[in-house]
Amino acid sequence: MAPQRETGGMSDLTISDIHSLKRDGALDILAKISRVEKKTFPTNEAFPFGEELWRKKPNTRVLYATRAKGSQSDLIAYAVYVRQKGVALLHKVCVTEANRRQGVGQEVLSYIQQRLRKEGCQYIQLWVDEAREPARALYLRSGFEEREVIPDYYAPGRTGIKMVLDLERGA
Repeated sequence: MAPQRETGGMSDLTISDIHSLKRDGALDILAKISRVEKKTFPTNEAFPFGEELWRKKPNTRVLYATRAKGSQSDLIAYAVYVRQKGVALLHKVCVTEANRRQGVGQEVLSYIQQRLRKEGCQYIQLWVDEAREPARALYLRSGFEEREVIPDYYAPGRTGIKMVLDLERGA
């Protein structure tokens, strides 16, 4: 599998998998992701982006998107999912604040869908906080359907919504 690809809609956006990198490169990206994670999510919801994600978790994929900026590239988004046979559990999709509402999240989700379809996955599931309207809207635009609502899923007063995307429908 190619380690990265430019996306169809955004020629300056490249989506890669940390597992295509050597250890030092992967740890550098994970450190950048960790900094964004801590700025974006409450402490109790921040995902631990440590070396074990690169080394020991064969079913866990960490994807990251970069945008070329001169001779460097900036981390602008990342996603984490766990593959269990025909189902992928999408744990996290995050676009850096400065890059939101520019189609980056849509590109990342499209890439994940294409990749999982090629691997024979049938469904993608995720949970989203009901109050995170932009995230819910992104998932709905990407074809996810709201299937279940659980009050106090994240914390008292914070409702969780289970969303599912059927990768075989319309494929």
